[in-house]
Amino acid sequence: MADPREGEPVAAAGEIARRLFADARVVIVGGSVLTDRRTSMSDLDLVVVTGPRDAPYRHSFTWGNWPVEALVHDEETLRAHCTDNLARRWAGIPRLIAEGALVADQDGVGTRLQTEMRQRLSAGPTAATASELDAQRYELTDLLDDLTGADDPAEIAFIAARVLTKSAQLALLAGQHWQGSGKWLWRELHDHDPGLADQLATALPDAPRLGAVARAVLDRTGGPLRDGYRVTDPRCP
Repeated sequence: MADPREGEPVAAAGEIARRLFADARVVIVGGSVLTDRRTSMSDLDLVVVTGPRDAPYRHSFTWGNWPVEALVHDEETLRAHCTDNLARRWAGIPRLIAEGALVADQDGVGTRLQTEMRQRLSAGPTAATASELDAQRYELTDLLDDLTGADDPAEIAFIAARVLTKSAQLALLAGQHWQGSGKWLWRELHDHDPGLADQLATALPDAPRLGAVARAVLDRTGGPLRDGYRVTDPRCP
């Protein structure tokens, strides 16, 4: 399908940088719009670095025919944001910075940020702790019990969607791979284990088949977990 938008994404991002963020230290455009995954609905994802500001913000707007999502930070808050994302094994914004196109870089901080994020991404996510794996195994075990016992088609549909998501997340966690959501959950899982990604995607309409795939994920990551599982919640107050 031909893209109905006029102009190329980098040129459009450059115009936005000049018109709306003229004082920005850095503007980076990235995401699917710069890859062969670009679709007629792809938007311009911008990371904008300004001087010191009271608070970062995310702003969605339309520029010409382009939907735009701008993440506006100063350097300190952007680094903190990326550090938090990487600690939670979410590579989205760090990857956008690392792989995006610089359309403004007034003092070289954009180049430094790209180098830093490439290094941090290449190091990969941290390994899962035993408690993290147990929590995921417990939740998937519980969901599979619900899926097995459900007989309402509407309930089955919603439980199945959650089983698919949790199975993918557990496989990525156990495999020390980056997490994702929506289309990026599929992409990360396909990068990590193409066979499992295909099995989950095609099994969704078939609850028994989906349950079998999810149980196989559980078996590879320590097995179902229910009896004896205990966590201590913080006392409040």
